[in-house]
Amino acid sequence: MLMDAHELSDGQTLDCDVCIVGAGAAGIAMACELDGSGLSVILLESGGARFDKTIQELYHGSTDDEGRHSPPDMYRKRMFGGSTTIWGGRCLPLEPIDFEKRDFVPNSGWPIGRSDLDTFYRKAQDYSEAGSFDYTAGEAFGPAAAPTIPGFDSPWIDTDRLERFSCPTDFGKRYQAVIKASRNVRTLLNADCIRLRTDLDGNRIAAAEIAGGGGSARQNVRARHFVLAAGGLEVTRLLLASDGTRRGGFGNQSGKLGRFYQCHVENTLGLLRLRPGHTDIVLGFEQTADGIYCRRKLALSEAAQRKYRLLNFICRFHHASIVDPSHRSGILSAMYLAKDAILPEYARKMTTVEHAERSRLKRDLAFWAGHLRNVVVDSPTLTRFSVDWMRRRVLASRKLPFVVVPHKEHVYPLDFNCEQTPNPDSRISLGASVDRYGVPRIAVDWRICETDVESIKQTYRLMRSEFARTGVADLEFDDAMLDEQVRSSHPVGGHHIGTARMADDPSGGVVDADCAVFGLPNLFVASCAVFPTSGHANPTLTLLALAIRLASHLKRQYRTAVTPSTVRADASLELS
Repeated sequence: MLMDAHELSDGQTLDCDVCIVGAGAAGIAMACELDGSGLSVILLESGGARFDKTIQELYHGSTDDEGRHSPPDMYRKRMFGGSTTIWGGRCLPLEPIDFEKRDFVPNSGWPIGRSDLDTFYRKAQDYSEAGSFDYTAGEAFGPAAAPTIPGFDSPWIDTDRLERFSCPTDFGKRYQAVIKASRNVRTLLNADCIRLRTDLDGNRIAAAEIAGGGGSARQNVRARHFVLAAGGLEVTRLLLASDGTRRGGFGNQSGKLGRFYQCHVENTLGLLRLRPGHTDIVLGFEQTADGIYCRRKLALSEAAQRKYRLLNFICRFHHASIVDPSHRSGILSAMYLAKDAILPEYARKMTTVEHAERSRLKRDLAFWAGHLRNVVVDSPTLTRFSVDWMRRRVLASRKLPFVVVPHKEHVYPLDFNCEQTPNPDSRISLGASVDRYGVPRIAVDWRICETDVESIKQTYRLMRSEFARTGVADLEFDDAMLDEQVRSSHPVGGHHIGTARMADDPSGGVVDADCAVFGLPNLFVASCAVFPTSGHANPTLTLLALAIRLASHLKRQYRTAVTPSTVRADASLELS
């Protein structure tokens, strides 16, 4: 059932068994899992079915360094479907080593293992519409799959790994019919969750206070269980802002709430120059028998991580810099000239490259003439590309994920994505400014640490050595500049990880192995904020697996449930 908070009366109270805050990937997946369960569910969404910039403004915040971290609202959407409305669709799971406590990765270790998520990962694949749970070329395409780089064989660099791509699936559009038809799930749109309130003893969450429709009216949702599924930054903000007496926020007995902020370290660094006879690489997208787009990647093997004490790392073949017209590609020049019209994530990456090359390139008349010449001279290639792009990206329901352009001289920059060390000084906190409801906005202080820098540098040197040893390619980078280039790396903007970390006990984090907040057993977190470590993988698939696992846990609790406590509509709603 879909409802609108505009229709609620001031002071109205709604009751349910489970209140889920946030209708993005995690919240919608949980609501679908609880559909028909016998539990009464209210799914709260701050936005509506369409994007509204006045609602999006609630995501505004500050960053410690605007040149390093994107604005906090950039990669999130406050609407039904959440950030899946702008999701690129990349799906891949964390690896078993990512869950381990590694003595060479400070603050690592989950209270659960990869095997605890395997069943739920497969269900997450279904929700994402990403096909089977096969993440190697051999699994996806069989023994006849071509090698990624012919002649390259290394115990340290794995070339058989895949990343799979969703449609990309907008969860709001894809699952709206299920939510709308549900008899036990009520979805309340335009319902801003302002704060959580405890009962008189302060031991349970009793109500979520909401502002229906953005005005002065206030309502309460009372529930047996509450789930925060509003994204890594907003979940942390609610936990910090809802309680001013529990050492700075709910679940913050250890002082770790808001800390260990990880986004993955990302950059384009080095040139891989393929040698003659080894240029027939698998560069672009492949499709499985059921039409799922996949792409190969180069990954640091588990053996390499253990032997050389390195963070998890992958890289992909990238196209030449779109800024420099010497690439002679009409496609890349057209991308550069139109970069402001593409998705924010890719536009920001292009702009980052542009800033990096500004000192090398003089953007004068010859610069712009070079790009225009490429478009004109290479117009046949550009025309074929445009027709294919229109067919496979614009018109298709399952879309070609992004542009992959072969290089005429078989030279490819490497676009890397590396795990971050969980660093307590990299954090999200409450800033001095407040939103229209008086709730403090977030302040972001993202940091890259020495462990990150040294691991990436050592990985690049290991890759260079392995390519040279096999005689397949030369990995070119300037050793004298490597440290500076790595330190100039930026965080992946949409990956908000680690600020409400999962732990065995309150001394180690914010939530337990079931994602319940320590000290508040009826408050749960379905967010990437609970990841103790990030691995290299985009977090959406793991987030979905954890959300589905949490729904299963709540259904088990329901079978042995006690009578829920009630909330008095008086001073007992005040924060304890």
